[in-house]
Amino acid sequence: MFITQPVAASAIERLRARADVRLNPDPVHIATREELVAAARESDVLFCLLHDTVDESVLKANAKLRAVASMKITPDGIDVAAATALRIPVTVIPPIVGEATADLHMGLLIAVARRILEGDRAVREGIFPGGQSSRFIGGPSRSRMATGRCSWHRSAHRWTYDRPRMAPPAEIDQGRTS
Repeated sequence: MFITQPVAASAIERLRARADVRLNPDPVHIATREELVAAARESDVLFCLLHDTVDESVLKANAKLRAVASMKITPDGIDVAAATALRIPVTVIPPIVGEATADLHMGLLIAVARRILEGDRAVREGIFPGGQSSRFIGGPSRSRMATGRCSWHRSAHRWTYDRPRMAPPAEIDQGRTS
């Protein structure tokens, strides 16, 4: 098995208990096509991460290639038609991170809008002036910002951003805003 980028040490240990595992130890380096072809020649399984492109030349590099395991939700970057023609299964991970990602996104938005990190730092340093202080007042009013809405569309497998409609002044004066 060849792992294209480092994964959790516990996962590598579990894989090494069952297979001969080689991996690219550099978390920043994305394997080139030539490196993937060379790895496929010597491996039964390719364990790919997000940035890897597994095309027909990689799949054909080893007639004994048994699988391509991907850490993506979709098989983007993998030539599934070629893998199917060569009878090589392609696996992906289940889309279980969408809600957690949205939760983290909202948490970060609130943390920035309410200056939570600055307040936390002040409390930990013992310099928080109390609730009546104007220390954290100022800057742009974040409570009135038009932030829009980010949505995950499962059927389309993509994020979309809907900006709020900003009504022209004439519509506001005539009460025609929605």
